[in-house]
Amino acid sequence: MADELFYGQLPQEEIEAAPALQSADEIREERLSEKVELNRWLLQQARQMQCMLLEAADLQALLEVLLVSMPRHFGFRVAELWLYDPEHVLAGLITSGHRYGQYLQLHHDVFEMQELYDLEPQSMLLDATDSRMFEVLKADQGIQHALLVPLLDSGRLMGSYHCGFTETPMETTEHDERLIAHLATVVSISFKNAVSRQQISRLTMLDPLTQISNLRGFEKDIAREIARARRADEPLSVLMLEIDEFEELYEHYGEITGRFVLKKVTERVSSGLRATDHLARLSDSRLAALLTGTGEAPASDVAERIRRDIEGFSIDDGRGAVMQVTLSLGLVTWEPHQYPAVDMAQLAKQMQSVGTKAVQGAVASNGNQLKLGRLSTLMI
Repeated sequence: MADELFYGQLPQEEIEAAPALQSADEIREERLSEKVELNRWLLQQARQMQCMLLEAADLQALLEVLLVSMPRHFGFRVAELWLYDPEHVLAGLITSGHRYGQYLQLHHDVFEMQELYDLEPQSMLLDATDSRMFEVLKADQGIQHALLVPLLDSGRLMGSYHCGFTETPMETTEHDERLIAHLATVVSISFKNAVSRQQISRLTMLDPLTQISNLRGFEKDIAREIARARRADEPLSVLMLEIDEFEELYEHYGEITGRFVLKKVTERVSSGLRATDHLARLSDSRLAALLTGTGEAPASDVAERIRRDIEGFSIDDGRGAVMQVTLSLGLVTWEPHQYPAVDMAQLAKQMQSVGTKAVQGAVASNGNQLKLGRLSTLMI
């Protein structure tokens, strides 16, 4: 007791450079100010993300926003997207879904998605103790919390969006929940619109005979793959294929047989390509293949394999006639680190031009062979 009286009488000293003590009201006001700033930041980020979602031109662009841009934008570890696709419509429209691996999943049965939510699906935050954490974001081992966001179409589940966190996220307020629900609605609307646009667009970019891309579709494909090759610093090869003496075959056997041969050759060539490659019909007898991530040497091997395969391919027209055709091929490859390009549209045109000249050279040399074309730095 005496000690307390003694020390209480001593003058209090301030530590030099220490911050002044705050009152409870000052602390409360500071925290309120910080919360206001955080809410303002979240609202600004949400508005920017909404613009990105609504401006996404197609499904591929929308997937890029959700699975790549969104985590960076809001600062969480990783995003995962489940989509309900009972009739395989999305599987046919999403051409490059493989690049997202397990973070993009198409489900033919909605039951797995329904199991994640209550009877009326709403956004929810899970921690590591929740059994549903064993079902989502399984491709990433470091996730400790997951925000599940249902994507709804007239009250029915059309998808589920999962945000993965390695640390405990801030507790959500009623304002945050409304913001999340609003963004979920924007995502759902954006998906419906993107699917509709892409279905219509696909009809205008498909060759009706072969059901592969037409020239318009090829131009879109090559622009997209050049941009991707540039980001990944990977090579991209364009292989032009011409059916030798197709006009003579057409005149001799007639239109029906000519179309039948073209369709069979297209199917045969397509069967020898990877899922990541793209095949298109550019004219009556000319095809083009985009070989992604493939340099000149391996692309030449692919071209020679296709040439030999078609050379030995017997086409039975079903009426007793067996026909054989050969291919002339022209190949051009772009290596981003060897030939840096600034104008991507010009590069696409130059690749088509050089590939066309190469295949014309193969045709002029009696066909059934491969010619290589090469880009120059002056061209791009």
